[in-house]
Amino acid sequence: MRLQRFIPLIGIILFMYILSTLDVSNMIRIFSTISPLYLILSFFSILPIILFTNIAWQVLLKKQQIRISYFESLKNILIGYFYGFITPGGFGGYLRTIYLQKKSDTPIQQCITNVVLFNVIDYITLLILAIIGTFFFAIQSSTFYSLFFVLILLICLVNFSIYFILYRRKTLHKIVHWLFSLKFFNPFSKASDNFELFYKNLPSIKKLIVPIFLSIFGWIIRFFIFYLIAFLFNINISFIYFIFIVAIGNIIGSIPITIYGLGTREITLLSLFSFFSISKELVISMSLFWFVLIWLIPSILGLFVVLKEDLPRYKSDNELKNL
Repeated sequence: MRLQRFIPLIGIILFMYILSTLDVSNMIRIFSTISPLYLILSFFSILPIILFTNIAWQVLLKKQQIRISYFESLKNILIGYFYGFITPGGFGGYLRTIYLQKKSDTPIQQCITNVVLFNVIDYITLLILAIIGTFFFAIQSSTFYSLFFVLILLICLVNFSIYFILYRRKTLHKIVHWLFSLKFFNPFSKASDNFELFYKNLPSIKKLIVPIFLSIFGWIIRFFIFYLIAFLFNINISFIYFIFIVAIGNIIGSIPITIYGLGTREITLLSLFSFFSISKELVISMSLFWFVLIWLIPSILGLFVVLKEDLPRYKSDNELKNL
């Protein structure tokens, strides 16, 4: 068995270690003090997040002239949640491009470009918030928080490089051929046959202003919902600081060594919330609740969609022309 198969276990092991240092009985008590009504209402908190994400994605789809109904793209997002949940770093979420091709009758190359571009925009806007927040903690004259700042900058450079490569055809051409030769990307291997389709209807950077604005607004919606949930756990700090902490936690959690950031996100949140003297049990209880609401439940819904839709095989360009 290859070493990379064990990579997702790093975050899980880290999470188990964190749990071993906590008072579990105190965590149970924390959950028992929350009103059942608020718990039930919290389970609907994922709805505005997913619905707005779908609206933002529809805008980008139209800019690339990919036609798919709002309901079908909504199912597509849930599919991405499921495949992202079962793969480290959420890379499996890109398998939803196959569903996008099936429902829109669009070349797979154009679908891949669309999903990559949407994710890059979403990630870069989160990075901006995380960098601002990390700088705030770094200037507190703590070497520990300075390390956070360095790490965020490194991740930022990597992601801006990806965005830069996307608009350089020769460089992208070489990367695509290498990437699709890997076993993980076998479902997309034929996509490299017609490279120019990756650039079909690719919007200019100027035309991405609206999607970028929608992405920023989408993160604010998510953070506000997280902020309301935090009140259930008696975590009450400034909303601005809260945004910084959660943004940094999500960025660290995106490192592909675990499942949806489980473990790496928690240790980051513990470090940053300790700056405001908030107990470890409160932070982990809240983080677990987030994990169930924001990631686990949509992933389960995505599983049902996958089982119902059945993962379609990749269609070649000639097959698309004959439709």
